[in-house]
Amino acid sequence: VLARVFGVVAVATAMGGIIFNATTVSMPKVFDERLAALTDTTFGIGVLVCIVYLIAAMAQLLVGWWLDRRSLKVVFVAVTAMQVPLLWLAGSLSGYAMLACAVVMMFFVFGQIPINDAMIAKYTAEEWRARAYAVRYVVSFGASALAVPLIAGVYGRTGGFEPLFAILAALAAVTLAAALAFPGVRPAPQPVPA
Repeated sequence: VLARVFGVVAVATAMGGIIFNATTVSMPKVFDERLAALTDTTFGIGVLVCIVYLIAAMAQLLVGWWLDRRSLKVVFVAVTAMQVPLLWLAGSLSGYAMLACAVVMMFFVFGQIPINDAMIAKYTAEEWRARAYAVRYVVSFGASALAVPLIAGVYGRTGGFEPLFAILAALAAVTLAAALAFPGVRPAPQPVPA
């Protein structure tokens, strides 16, 4: 079980790192191209991106609250399942629809952060927890570094963001598969009848 948990954590951390960094880094340019009807200034784009990130950051609080009340697997599957269609949709939307999709999409992208930390907290012995978090952050930052070359390569070849969001949706699907492989809640041991 422990090996499976750490395999899932590694996949979720790597895929989540790429998705998080690619969406946050590309969002200003995406908004610049697709929200021209809403604003045509750099300041306006910055304000819209800031609003999206402020709303999305609240997901960490709500997901943490949800983790206190539901099983880790249920929350993990729900959050990653929402990322797949939202990332896919974001590739083709513009205007108000893109803005609304970005808010919800980023909400679930930000919401995965406390789930990854909760997995480490729940399945790592206290004396090893600091090392486990260190490894998780190294994996996350290492994978996140791939996001900028990915954005530049895809955008440079296609001149648009639709293929990028399709790739990110595929990475979210890999994370969903890992979430489905995450162990469920083990039943509590029953007392032996006397």
